[in-house]
Amino acid sequence: MTAPSFKQRLSAGETLYSAWMSIPSALHAESLAGDGWDAIVLDMQHGLIAYDDMMASVGAINKAGTIPIVRVPVADDGLLGRAADTGAEGIICPMINSGQDASWFARSIKYPPDGQRSWAPKRALALMGMDNATYLAQANDLLVSMAMVETNVALKNIDAICSTPGIDMIFAGPNDLSVNLTDGKFVDPTRPEVMKALELMVRKCAAHGKFAGAYANNVEIARIYRDMGFQFINVANDQAFLEAGSRGALATVKS
Repeated sequence: MTAPSFKQRLSAGETLYSAWMSIPSALHAESLAGDGWDAIVLDMQHGLIAYDDMMASVGAINKAGTIPIVRVPVADDGLLGRAADTGAEGIICPMINSGQDASWFARSIKYPPDGQRSWAPKRALALMGMDNATYLAQANDLLVSMAMVETNVALKNIDAICSTPGIDMIFAGPNDLSVNLTDGKFVDPTRPEVMKALELMVRKCAAHGKFAGAYANNVEIARIYRDMGFQFINVANDQAFLEAGSRGALATVKS
């Protein structure tokens, strides 16, 4: 790789912005990547993206010079390694609620001595232009492990999660946090208790030397997260972009 990696850019202090994809299409991924986003997240948890779609989309994003990131389904350790093998530069693992969860996640996508990832990165080698030895020497730094914190249980265990070897980033899920922190009454990431939890996460990441990331529902919330100190921020998703563009065009043509 000639360009700085995802982790190198974070380590240099950059604030990076990502789009979020739930629609399965490599052409769609290529188009979004060409818009200038720093990264594109492919959502295999709640999105409609299957393995073949993900693999093709990772390649399209990579070739556009953008960082490909994959969110896997809950507790799918098989897919963790397969996503890494496609050449993804970041893996988001949802529902990390304890140090034990974080350790399992890190071990699944890091090679020894940091983990137990199985060797078969054929697609990653091709995309990154590396031979076996070069990739193996750099792989644990090239792939950013992003532990998703989105429950009140995880907040109680935040120090254990942050201090887990092999975890690079704590990625906040504010929508699920709002549901958890209000006992299922609200889906509202702007509520005071959610903001307080996010501030705690930023502080804990700084204390433990981890990167802080978050999913933002819209541009306004993304700006708030940036000012709070989050360094990797997702700004809405592809469905929201389509709806906004479609509705805006219709409103304009009718006016």
